[in-house]
Amino acid sequence: MTRWTWKALLLCGALGCSAEPEMAVVLDAGVVDPGPDSLPCDVQAVIAERCAYCHTTPAKAYAPMALLARSDFQRASMVDAQSSMGQRSLTRMKDAQSPMPPASEPPMPEAERALLMGWLESGMPAGTCGSLPAGPAPTTCASGSIWSEASGTGAYMAPGIACRSCHLEQAPSVAYFFTGTVFPTLHEADGCDPRLQEPSNVKVEILDLEDQVRLTLVPNSAGNFMSTTLQPSFPMPYRARLVGPDGTSRMMATPQSNGDCNSCHTEQGAQNAPGRIALP
Repeated sequence: MTRWTWKALLLCGALGCSAEPEMAVVLDAGVVDPGPDSLPCDVQAVIAERCAYCHTTPAKAYAPMALLARSDFQRASMVDAQSSMGQRSLTRMKDAQSPMPPASEPPMPEAERALLMGWLESGMPAGTCGSLPAGPAPTTCASGSIWSEASGTGAYMAPGIACRSCHLEQAPSVAYFFTGTVFPTLHEADGCDPRLQEPSNVKVEILDLEDQVRLTLVPNSAGNFMSTTLQPSFPMPYRARLVGPDGTSRMMATPQSNGDCNSCHTEQGAQNAPGRIALP
């Protein structure tokens, strides 16, 4: 950049020059500023709810990249360098065989789908709500109640803690193979009492590799669910499907052999889990 360009920029900053916010600006030969990085507020809300729990930094659930900012969507696609990530996202949203959000997740509401697709199709114009934060998601506790030993033990104890790992050390006779906790949202704190409103209408289905339901577990109001045997009664690996009170479901995409669900479904997620076992 020449010194005259720098002077012009400094003068513009001092005088408060205005410019079209979505217009690309040529900074130098061959270098183009793609414009503001801010997302439109309604688009940001959809991305936060439907995309960013996997497409975050660091990425979760085998997502290959973060999609937190307008510039993330403007980058060249990792599959086709002639297309942007936004164009690739649009293709996946229209792909019935390999959709996005993936088939493991509840369908995106039509209004949200139309909004996000409209933004992508219109060239991803800038908005005023900035980007979504990178890094660990804020830990929450929707109920405001944290379990302690004074609250009692048994089936309602220690929501979110890796139950089987603890029981294998301290109470092997109840180290049931399939154990875990269902939470209202993805990033609830260890020990947070979920206080599920309709636990009897929630189902954790354990499926074999032929997608046959081999076991159905129902959580209690503390979100905890558990099998009654120390070893599985069918060959591993397995997949799990969580069915919410309204019938919508969320399905594990990758087969597993460890039934201690909370060992991966931690506050922030481990082993590529996006976070807690959260209601769909």
